Amino acid sequence: MSFVKLTDNVYVVIGGAFPKCNSIVIIADELVVIDPGCPVEDLRAFLMTQDLQLKDINTIILSHIHPDHITHTARLNRLSKCRITANEITAPLFNDKEEMKRFLGFDKGNPVRKLWEQLVNERMYGALDEGRVDEIVINADKFSLGEVTLRTFYAPGHLPDHMCIEILEPNLVFTSDIDMTEFGPYYGHPNSSILDFKESIRKLQHGKYNGLISGHLKEPLVIDYKERLAAYSRQIGLREDLVLAAIMDGAKSIPEITANPIIYPSLTNPVFLQFETWMIEHHVASLIGKGLVEDHRGELKAV
Repeated sequence: MSFVKLTDNVYVVIGGAFPKCNSIVIIADELVVIDPGCPVEDLRAFLMTQDLQLKDINTIILSHIHPDHITHTARLNRLSKCRITANEITAPLFNDKEEMKRFLGFDKGNPVRKLWEQLVNERMYGALDEGRVDEIVINADKFSLGEVTLRTFYAPGHLPDHMCIEILEPNLVFTSDIDMTEFGPYYGHPNSSILDFKESIRKLQHGKYNGLISGHLKEPLVIDYKERLAAYSRQIGLREDLVLAAIMDGAKSIPEITANPIIYPSLTNPVFLQFETWMIEHHVASLIGKGLVEDHRGELKAV
């Protein structure tokens, strides 16, 4: 079990890379957990160091609907009777897991849906459990927790429902899956958006925070976030250059591009090939929009 103390009230229990995530724990007037995707035994062990238990959790806040960020929510709710809070887009998806699957692109017609469900159940067990959001928030809503105040900050692109959580004391922001990892930005669903992702990064860069808290870095607090976000954002352009190069080299379709993976170095799972495909589709659409590629009767061609 590993955790980082940010203040006397704010901690990060380290989950790290997908299929886990870092979880924020706030111990103030309420015991609040943001994104309970860290190993649940690590969360339990951390709370024990504070003379607390899982059943003492008052509120869970969800940044967005990805399984690695909601993993333990329904089970912790059953154990503690805690309030579940999510934004107006995330809430109905959490309440209806079939709608959640459709939102993520895994509707009943998707050929890898069952493999994705298997991946979630094996590596993020509990994320598909039935549950219900108790409190819906919108952009810029505040939570007063005594010595700590939280404020929601919509940051779409990764997904339309992606939300950061500002911790006004001590002026930090949990950026969830704007995570500044070496992997780079992830926009691997049909409703992800490269343009929105870049705009959300830009807004964070122009913020005046004391630091950003990543949802996946093992050292989660990033102080030099303006430079780190700039490097993180540049990876989008580097990928787009590789997609354009593949088309210039003769690739005429998405499957021909993904035959030599650009996003994932090794495609050993059909689910990750689906993620790769969706990301490449976004890049191809971007290149077409810029006038660098044409789609001529179903065949891609560099202009």
